[in-house]
Amino acid sequence: MLGPRIREIRQQKGLTLNELSKKTGLTASYISQIERNIIEPSLSSIRKLSIALEVPIYTFLTDQTKEHTLITADKRKKLDLPSSSIIYEFLTPMASDRETQPKMELIYYQLEPKSWSSEDYIVHAADECIFIIEGQIEIYLGEEKYLVSKGDSIYIRENIPHRFFNPSSTEKVIGISSISPPIY
Repeated sequence: MLGPRIREIRQQKGLTLNELSKKTGLTASYISQIERNIIEPSLSSIRKLSIALEVPIYTFLTDQTKEHTLITADKRKKLDLPSSSIIYEFLTPMASDRETQPKMELIYYQLEPKSWSSEDYIVHAADECIFIIEGQIEIYLGEEKYLVSKGDSIYIRENIPHRFFNPSSTEKVIGISSISPPIY
């Protein structure tokens, strides 16, 4: 997609929206809308962006994404967080994957008995849906607590502080989390 590609190159160059705005003569708001694929830029705007970002214009005019990505179970990217009892395995490409530029992330996770997903609450600018495959989990959303059991799901809106606890003393919790848009 054009917008995420522009954002990626801008960030690689270490430029803020305001800095790119000054280089192109386009407003920061306009560039932000382009990056989020809210609007389609004119060819003239794409030309200004390519000059300011010092990349050939074809960089933005060709689709470099793959249509399909197979991730076999043995090739999942794993994320082990320090001092955490949760293991994450990405079922989709990670947001940082430049080739595929996913629009969502699906994450398989396992949470050990009597443990938290993180020491502190997590907040991100993406909606998340959590589905429990095995076990039962306590999900804390700000001041509210929900008990989510096998087969249940919970939808969490963006920017809601949350974390999880496995109350079982013997069973791991296994679940899948869907995050959209992906967290960069």
